[in-house]
Amino acid sequence: MTSWYLITLILSLLLQNVSSLYNRISTWERRCFIEDVPDSTMIAYKWSIHLFNEQEDNYDKEPSKDARLYLFITKKKISTLESDSDAIRREQELKNGQGIVHFFAEDYGEYELCFEMQPTAGNDWEMSTGQFFIEVSRQYQDEEKEKIEDTQDAIINSISKTLRKIKQIKMEQKYYKEREQQFREVSYLTSTRVIWYGAVTALTVISTGCFMMMNMKSFFIAKKLV
Repeated sequence: MTSWYLITLILSLLLQNVSSLYNRISTWERRCFIEDVPDSTMIAYKWSIHLFNEQEDNYDKEPSKDARLYLFITKKKISTLESDSDAIRREQELKNGQGIVHFFAEDYGEYELCFEMQPTAGNDWEMSTGQFFIEVSRQYQDEEKEKIEDTQDAIINSISKTLRKIKQIKMEQKYYKEREQQFREVSYLTSTRVIWYGAVTALTVISTGCFMMMNMKSFFIAKKLV
């Protein structure tokens, strides 16, 4: 067990000095290595596998799309105070013989990465051997840069909210202006109608009064009361 962890630590050191790692893997075998990763670090694993072709007596030149790999990522405990729930466990199936796997480490610690090869589809009992290549790249998150980006995001969100409020205020002002215009038109129309109604009423009253006076005068003259 000790020798196995020594091998994994050596592989981890090699990964820090070289950009790629080559290894051989067989069906149901698991190749693991440990990385000491700082917090807020994005790790990219570019991988490819080439199975051994018995007909050509050589490994496939192109990545073997039939190969089935599984990736297991586990964060190892730094102290005995950490509970099992603190450990990060992730399982992912790797297909098409090649690809890139991204993993973001939020917390500092040792991360154990294991690649396990399983039988190809339709050949559950056939043992296969392959060449396994890994290229590792890291991208560290700068705290100052991250703070600046957060500040920029906050400013952008604040500006967006302000613009939305201004747009809403403009829409409300437009609505109240249209409503006031409608009210003025209704008031003007009502006032005009009232004036015309008053004028018609006054003319009707005057006409009726004049007609009654003429009828009364004619009545008095006819009766010789005047």
